[in-house]
Amino acid sequence: MVTKAAYGSWDSQITPDIFAKCNCKMICELQVVGKTVYWVEQNAVTGKRELYSKPVDGNDRTRWADGQSVQTAVHEYGGGALHVLPDGSVLFATIEGVFYQKSADSGVEQLAEANNRMFRFADFSATETHVFAVNESHQVDAKVPENRLISIDRKTRNQNVVASGADFYAYPRVSPDGKKLIWMQWNHPNMPWDESSIRMADLTGGESSNEVILKDGTGKGINYTEPSWHEHRLLLMHDATNWWNVYLSAAEPNAVEKNLNPIQREFSYPLWQLGFRNYAANKPYLAMNANGVLYLRTGFGTVEIPTPGYTVFQYLSLDPIGSELFAIASGPKRASSVISIDLSNKDFPLKVHRESRDSAEIDALEISEPEEIVFNSDGVIVSGYFYPPKNSAYSAPPGSLPPVLLLGHSGPTAPAQDSLDFKKQFFTSRGVAVFDVNYRGSTGFGTDFRRMLYKNCGIVDRNDVLNGAKALIEQGRVDADKVVISGSSAGGFLLLSCLISPDNIIKAAVSIYGVADLLALDEDTHKLEQYYNEMLIGKYPEEAAVYQERSPIYHIDKIETPIAFLHGKEDTVVPVKQSITMYEKISARGITTALQLYDGEGHGFRSGDVIKASTEATFYFLMKAVGIEPSIQSDLEIVNSKF
Repeated sequence: MVTKAAYGSWDSQITPDIFAKCNCKMICELQVVGKTVYWVEQNAVTGKRELYSKPVDGNDRTRWADGQSVQTAVHEYGGGALHVLPDGSVLFATIEGVFYQKSADSGVEQLAEANNRMFRFADFSATETHVFAVNESHQVDAKVPENRLISIDRKTRNQNVVASGADFYAYPRVSPDGKKLIWMQWNHPNMPWDESSIRMADLTGGESSNEVILKDGTGKGINYTEPSWHEHRLLLMHDATNWWNVYLSAAEPNAVEKNLNPIQREFSYPLWQLGFRNYAANKPYLAMNANGVLYLRTGFGTVEIPTPGYTVFQYLSLDPIGSELFAIASGPKRASSVISIDLSNKDFPLKVHRESRDSAEIDALEISEPEEIVFNSDGVIVSGYFYPPKNSAYSAPPGSLPPVLLLGHSGPTAPAQDSLDFKKQFFTSRGVAVFDVNYRGSTGFGTDFRRMLYKNCGIVDRNDVLNGAKALIEQGRVDADKVVISGSSAGGFLLLSCLISPDNIIKAAVSIYGVADLLALDEDTHKLEQYYNEMLIGKYPEEAAVYQERSPIYHIDKIETPIAFLHGKEDTVVPVKQSITMYEKISARGITTALQLYDGEGHGFRSGDVIKASTEATFYFLMKAVGIEPSIQSDLEIVNSKF
């Protein structure tokens, strides 16, 4: 029996409770060595990151590093916590340091200590005698740590600095013969997807010498990233053509390079977290992830690999002598999974080894699959993923249109992707459409599109979101009186920018650890993003007036839209006081608002209880604000309520 009820008031079996009723929250890192695949997955209840392995041809999972949370905190965003050695033993990092484990049933040896988190380690490579890693030292200045590359003697535990002087390092990779080390580095004011260089040095034991520049984008607007070895040659990516493509060259300065798949698609992502691998190579195969499409290059040419059901890929991995490509993959109806593809078979059979949520459980639910909507914004072609309401148990009154939840992804240099997100399904199953916008500045559309946000943050991204909503209204897809928005971090700044715009059409908003004060953020932020605002907004303090003009906290008198603020008390990226100040000032003006703070949570909620509470609070507030009686309740305390 179908129940007739207003959009947004529908009940649904997709509740926050099922978010944690899964195998794990997500699969985070992956590597295959020999006949065994290793991965890190985040526990859905505790948030801890656990290390597992399984035989490629078997089903039994084995837990490694029992009791440890395998994760890093370099650059605050972490990544690069796992490295598997050729013999199947593992190196891994926790916030306590660097560890080695010979086998899953052996003891764990500590190779380096964090000394109460004073030192951080990530992104490993190794020889038989030494471990090479990105190291962040907070010993002198906790706010502006020293970044460098170090070696750790596996026997004596002694550490040596092998490269220093640059502001940041990534991808230290030892050559197959153990004689060379390559890496990526960059300096302020650049972010890791801006101008960067690739360096190389000779290795003697754990020390380096004769450092040379292999590739240098400084002053040229070129980003060099993801260097690795292909036998004695260099594989890497750069965006000199406006698109991150994969190149091969000799490991020599000024060497001629070859674009291995010259197409207008992106083969990389912004390096917010260390250790990403968007291509994988061994002697016969090169697999490349081009913004959701996998390509295979062999001696016979380049072909597209079919991946039915999967559209997003990370951490591509090939064993040096294997033919099975492994990756973390997801799709519109598939949660993050460990998959493999047999590259030696012309049909490319795909095998699933581990799912964060069982596909059978997903298929039993009604999942709204997205349509990519393209629209014009200030003369620029922009797109987003539109998810229509979907719940066969309900129908809306004739002639009515659904509310739409606008989403602005974080970063802001990041992509909106079409992989399964139960938070979106939480809304669509209750009769709310979702529109996830790839505004100017997003990754996946070329370097020029990404850099359109520079100096224009808070303007072009705001315009794109508002114009996207107007396009949906003009197409008759959504109710113009029920346009709502939610966003986290940079997405929170984006929504606040929309609310102070004279062209604002948004009726309710929820900011989740969102940026409200660019001036304060510039003073309080961590090293990686210390000059990010200079790229996005302008130089500080020379252009302080621009910062103030675009900071929503200085334009609270323009905000008439009901808005709630959700924030973790331990956030080291966006200080919690920004949300508190916004709430207090908006509340004092009599605007409908709310504030919910979470103990023990940082920049990105991890606890299952907090994810449940924040999701329910978001939906409850937004629906109440546009006159819809929600099907769920929340303990969110709303002040100045007019509904």
